[in-house]
Amino acid sequence: MFFTWVNFFSPSFRARFAVGFLSLAAGFLQAQESEPLVRRAGVPIAPVYSKDGSVAVFAPASQAGYRLPILVFVDRTRETLQKTVRLKLGSQDCPLEVVCGGQRNGDTRVLAARLRSGDGARERIELPDPEAADLGLFRRAICVALLRAWRTDVGGEEAVRKALPEWLISGVVRYMDRETRQADLDRTLLLWSHGCLPTATELFAAESLATAKEPAVSAVLAAWLLEKRPEGLPFETLLRGGAATATEWRAASVARLLTGADDPVAFDEALDLWLLSEARQVLQPGVTTKGIEQRFRLRLLLYPWGYGKNKDAKRDWLTFDEAVAHADDPAVRQCALVQAASIKMAALGRDGMLLALSEAYTYFLEALAKGAKTEELLRLLKEAEEMRNDLERKTASGAVLQRSVEGRLGDSTEPDRLKGGKNR
Repeated sequence: MFFTWVNFFSPSFRARFAVGFLSLAAGFLQAQESEPLVRRAGVPIAPVYSKDGSVAVFAPASQAGYRLPILVFVDRTRETLQKTVRLKLGSQDCPLEVVCGGQRNGDTRVLAARLRSGDGARERIELPDPEAADLGLFRRAICVALLRAWRTDVGGEEAVRKALPEWLISGVVRYMDRETRQADLDRTLLLWSHGCLPTATELFAAESLATAKEPAVSAVLAAWLLEKRPEGLPFETLLRGGAATATEWRAASVARLLTGADDPVAFDEALDLWLLSEARQVLQPGVTTKGIEQRFRLRLLLYPWGYGKNKDAKRDWLTFDEAVAHADDPAVRQCALVQAASIKMAALGRDGMLLALSEAYTYFLEALAKGAKTEELLRLLKEAEEMRNDLERKTASGAVLQRSVEGRLGDSTEPDRLKGGKNR
C-alpha cells in the first residue's frame, strides 16, 4: 500500500506536512506542472511529469498528494529496469500515463492498457484506489508499459510486439529484485540437479509449464538472456522480435541466439554448462544459503583415476573416510591434492563459517596428499566433519549465514528470505 505513514498524522497536520514534503520532492525531481492546482474535490488537477516528459501522473484534487510519490516510484522502477535490461527506457512518442482514481475503498487492482488516438499511442496504468494498490502488480505494469513503449520506438509489426511470452516478462521483473536472486538460483539448481527440469526447448517454449509452476526458473532463464555478449544483448534482440514470426514465439530462434544453432541437443548441453557456471557465481558476497551448502557438500568425495573401471568395482568414488584407508595409493593422493583446490574455490566469496569449513577440509586433503599418518588424518577429518555438521544444522533451519560489515558471522533464522550481502 502506498504511503501509509500519512495516516499517522491528524488531518490538519497531514496537510501541512504533505505540502512541505511535496515541495521538496518537486525540486528534487524537477517535476513540471502545466497549470495551478484546482482545489475543488473531484475536479482533475494538473498532472506532474518526469524530467524527460515521458511519464505523467494524473489525479483528482482529492488524491493530489499521491502524484509525486507515485512519480518517484515509477522513476525508481524505471531506473532499476534500465540497469537490468541495459536499455534506455521512456518515450515521449509513446508516453506512460498513471491515473489515480478517486476511490478509498481498498481496491487493490492495477489496470493497464495501450491507448491510441490521432496523435499516436500511449501507455496507461490506472489505480482505482492509489492507497490500496498492489505494488507488485503496479511494478510489473510499469515494466511492461516501458518495454512495450521501447518496442514501439524501434518499430516492427504490432503482432511481433505482442509475441513475448508472459513468463519472460515476469522473469525479468523478478530478476530485478537482487534480494531474491540467490534463492531463485538455489531453487533452480536443485530442480536441475534432481532431473526435475524439462529440456531447454520445453523450458523456452511460449507456454512453458516449468516457468509457470516455478517463478524462480523464469527469473534464472531471463538472467541467461540478459547476459551481454560480443554480438549484443540477447534480450534486446528478442524485444525487437528476434524469436518470433508474426505471433508465434519460436524456441529454436532463442537457441540460435544463445548457442549459434537450433540443435535441441546442443541447446540442452549449453544450458547445462551455463547452469554449472551459475552455481559458481557469487551473487551476494559474504552469504551462505542452504543451496550453497548443499552444492559444497557434493565436493566432499574423491574420484581417483582408474577407480570403478574394473568389473569388481561397485563405484568410482571414495568418501573421505575411505580415502584415509587408501592413503598409500598414489592415485588417491593425487586426487586429494586436486580436490583441495576445488574446495577452496567453492567457498570463495561466501560467509566466514563456510570459508573456515573449506580451510579445515583443505588441511585434511593436503595432509592426505603429503602422506600424513592415519591418526593425524583422522583428527583433521573429525574437526572438519564437526564444523560441517554445525553449519548444516544452521542452514537446515532456514538460516542464511552472512558475514557482517565487520567480518563477523551473522545469521537470519527467517526461512526463504535473504538479507543483502555486504561487500568487503
